[in-house]
Amino acid sequence: MEDFLLELADLLEIERSEIINDYQLEENENWDSLALISVIVMVDEHFKQSVSNEALRKCKVVGDILNLINYKFEVVEI
Repeated sequence: MEDFLLELADLLEIERSEIINDYQLEENENWDSLALISVIVMVDEHFKQSVSNEALRKCKVVGDILNLINYKFEVVEI
């Protein structure tokens, strides 16, 4: 999970310490259609799960992405 979060922080061009459950994605200028595709690929590479573009578009905060990844497991708090 930590590698994924580091990669997400890099994608959004923010510090890893800023990646918290309630971080507002839409307030980040780098959260765009290219970022959505990148996150889909990252989820597949790190967790061997697929996430739809539609589901990812509904994510408002980082915690929503984590819920998509962990929907079968206990939700990870960061």
